[in-house]
Amino acid sequence: MKRKMNLKTSFKALVLMMSIGLMASPAIAQEILTPFGTTEKVPTRKGVAEARFLPFFDDFSHSNTYPDSTKWTDNNVLVNDGFPLCPPSRKGATFDVLDADGKVYSYAISNAFIAEYLTSVRIRLDSIMEPEPRALTPADSIYLSFYYQPQGNGNSPEEQDSLVLQFGTTTERQEFLFLDYQSYDIADIFAEMQVDTLFPGDTIWASVGCQPGLFALVTDTLTPMTQGSIAVPCDSVFTTVADTTWYHIWSVPGQTLEDFMAENDGQYFKQVMIPITDLKYFRNDFYFRFYNYASIVGSSLPSNRSNEDNWSIDFVYLNINRTIDDTDYPMLTFSGQQPSFFNRYQSIPYRQYRINPYTFTREYLDIDVANLDGIDHEANYYYTVQKIGGGQNYTRTVSPTTIPPYKTNGYLQCSEYESPACPNVGELFAISLDYDSVSYQISHYLYDSTANPPLVDSMVYRIGMYNYYAYDDGIPELGFGVRPAGGRFAVRFDVADFDTIQGVQLLFNHTLNDANNKYFDIVIWKDANGKPGEELYRLENQRPQWQDQIYRFSYYKFDKTVALAGAFYIGIEQRSDDLINIGFDTSIDNIDYNFVNTNGSWQQSSKHGSLMIRPVVGASYFIGVEENGPSTGSGAFVVYPNPVSNILHIESDIDGGQLSIYDLMGRMVYQSEYQTEVPVSQLNDGLYSLSIITSEGQVINQKFIIHK
Repeated sequence: MKRKMNLKTSFKALVLMMSIGLMASPAIAQEILTPFGTTEKVPTRKGVAEARFLPFFDDFSHSNTYPDSTKWTDNNVLVNDGFPLCPPSRKGATFDVLDADGKVYSYAISNAFIAEYLTSVRIRLDSIMEPEPRALTPADSIYLSFYYQPQGNGNSPEEQDSLVLQFGTTTERQEFLFLDYQSYDIADIFAEMQVDTLFPGDTIWASVGCQPGLFALVTDTLTPMTQGSIAVPCDSVFTTVADTTWYHIWSVPGQTLEDFMAENDGQYFKQVMIPITDLKYFRNDFYFRFYNYASIVGSSLPSNRSNEDNWSIDFVYLNINRTIDDTDYPMLTFSGQQPSFFNRYQSIPYRQYRINPYTFTREYLDIDVANLDGIDHEANYYYTVQKIGGGQNYTRTVSPTTIPPYKTNGYLQCSEYESPACPNVGELFAISLDYDSVSYQISHYLYDSTANPPLVDSMVYRIGMYNYYAYDDGIPELGFGVRPAGGRFAVRFDVADFDTIQGVQLLFNHTLNDANNKYFDIVIWKDANGKPGEELYRLENQRPQWQDQIYRFSYYKFDKTVALAGAFYIGIEQRSDDLINIGFDTSIDNIDYNFVNTNGSWQQSSKHGSLMIRPVVGASYFIGVEENGPSTGSGAFVVYPNPVSNILHIESDIDGGQLSIYDLMGRMVYQSEYQTEVPVSQLNDGLYSLSIITSEGQVINQKFIIHK
């Protein structure tokens, strides 16, 4: 017989449960460049973003490292200004062969495989809401356009590789996940059912409020004296599953940038216009995605099996009322990389800069400026320099300049007069003997106020002078190494006055299975008529190190202090015939300062770019810490100086709260009410974390270094 119960007590299930009516679902002397791998991604984001109405636009200029999560559903591509060469706008999205940890995909092979996706959020192609709600049809002339480029500053995709565009439509369905159970004590079951025995095969039904038709099957003979509980199924739990059907729309085979430009009238990027006319896409769940087919070199060169086959896209635009000739955009833009204020270097130690600032300072900045419209624009331009923490603040303004269209004239060219493409450096950076490091916020502005609406663009970034030299901009596009074993490579640096070196920062790439994890020596040489000469120091038997965060150098501390004067060279001697694969920044060319020695004689390198080797000079081996971004918005703050010896200053819009300082072990070493000047001279040298809990309960953290 069937005995029904209506208990709601929750206990742990101990017996078998059943449900009805449900179903579930050879060695040659040479220097070699290889594609460079970096920790550039995080795992794909989960979850469904809210659907977007047209227009859809992204030039990636407001994203940093990862795509905008309000526009894209995954993070597999790298948003950057290093790989794209001369893009229409400042940054692009680059496809490669690296996983979320910056390692070559474990399934990567020498035949073409799908490497990375860039998928849009759900887009409403069924209707628009402005200026008034109405349905969309093919008569609305909807186009998707984008610019693309193979290779750029990275590695060229082979012909077997490709970049692909697909359109997708999605159907949602409910999929069974699991049963939700309620457990009841056996004694309570007998009290409710008023029986003296339960036999195998008897059923206990779900209680009132549960899904009808669900029951537990008794598997043993039970009496009121039996200990334990029985779990009874109550409800079925479902999830919404979106099944997307993808349709091939466009693809292009791989090729070198040189061949691409030859076929593209010398243009660095090519624009593609895709009309959307098929009625099956005019719905509320339209998607589009890009992905790349890639391939890595064969297993005969394990240490070469690194990041390869780069593509970059930019300026993705989907909207109504467009035509095949709709290729002009009323936009003035800064493009490419942020300009350096320094001659030769991207970063220099502040102590060295103070000795002779004129030697290190550029006469003018080099900026890529583009007018993406089809007509000329009379543009105004100025930039500001503001010292973090105060003390120096100036503006440099350039006379209005006519900028012709990008598609016919390219970037604005430098002339004999000062222009937005080459503004003069207005002042030297201020000299202060109170700090070991300084940083500045640089803000560039470009606008045409006579246009309707006004055209405006900005480029804001930070530059700093800490305790290291850097030729590179921090973005590695390739990897570098030499053959055979015993081969050497080095980079020249110059100190303005006597100094010491404590160690060096190096950035290595991953190869498949980290096949480049080989021994090498770090060596410093004196200058000998413009080339490495007598050996000054050697740190033996080192191996590549990798950091968990993106674009983070590893620090190799020397076992003694090395004195420096004038020119010196620092580099690597390989102990293996395999490539060491150190980072190589191809977007900044310092070939004049790179040297190789594979046959007993030093020669200038034949590879254009910058080796990612950063010597750390001065009395401390602590590396300067980059400050936070601009202090805008509630709770933002900046600390300075960094490193600090006495008083740590805080610049913020925080109004009250509690301040704490923690050491590397997580121990709180200082606490007080929020204040803008914090005494730290009583603390030991080292790296610390400053934590502020605002009066609104917001928690903000920042790292800083104490060095006295």
